[in-house]
Amino acid sequence: MLNLRDFEAFVELADRLHFQDTADRLNISAATLSRIISRVEEQVGTRLFERTTRSVALTVAGQAFLTEAEQVLRQQQNAMRVGREIGLGITGQIKLGYGGVAMETFLPGLITRFREALPGVQVNLNLLPIHEQEQALLGGTLDVGFFCGSTRNSELTCRPCYRERLLLVMAADHPLSSMTDIRLADLEPFGFVFGKRDKWVSVYDRFLDSCNRQELNMRIELEADDVTSVMGLVAAGELLSLFPASHETMRRRGICWRSVTDFEDSIVVNAVHLRGNQNPVLQHWLDNMQE
Repeated sequence: MLNLRDFEAFVELADRLHFQDTADRLNISAATLSRIISRVEEQVGTRLFERTTRSVALTVAGQAFLTEAEQVLRQQQNAMRVGREIGLGITGQIKLGYGGVAMETFLPGLITRFREALPGVQVNLNLLPIHEQEQALLGGTLDVGFFCGSTRNSELTCRPCYRERLLLVMAADHPLSSMTDIRLADLEPFGFVFGKRDKWVSVYDRFLDSCNRQELNMRIELEADDVTSVMGLVAAGELLSLFPASHETMRRRGICWRSVTDFEDSIVVNAVHLRGNQNPVLQHWLDNMQE
């Protein structure tokens, strides 16, 4: 079986066509080089060089073997490069999970900056609810998840990366729309429409906790699958909702936005990853977040 040293010696001799020059280049004796070439020819089963006392030339078989030998050496170099770059995290992929708030606010900027810094890394994006992100992180099919609220799983680590205030959303002709000082108690007579609880868990928890502290009984009458549906239901009647302030830029017709004086809670988006994640790209992503 030929080794890389054999291929290197053959290619070097094919390039120089001089035994002593090639031996000097490889830092071996001419006799050692001759034995290597003889072994290569024996393994291949045919002569690869025509030798005389005055010249060395490739045979037709030698010319064909040279093409393949050069490819072997290129593949070796490429394998070393790929292994090194993946080990250093400068090639490979990073798998991200996210919810609506992250992609509508800070995440696109992070992704753009990361891709500019490490163009050899593929960024894989996955829109997932919180519980699916957690399962994917634990199962190794996600590297980083971005979602509102934290996790109670000790295998996952969280770092806050974005904070945004919640605003009250109502129909433009809602009875509360003309008020300039709205308080939580003013909301009690009206019902609410939220997204599904597994997707809006942070909004549910913060809002209902604030209401419970004031012994207010708020009614969440409907749950919808997506933002568009929630907005449509709000615009159609007297149902209220809460949204991160960044959604105000949607400028949906028939909707108005108001602050609630005694409810200034914010949602916090965390970057969450598995403590034992072995993807070398992960640290580059975390460093990118801190810039």
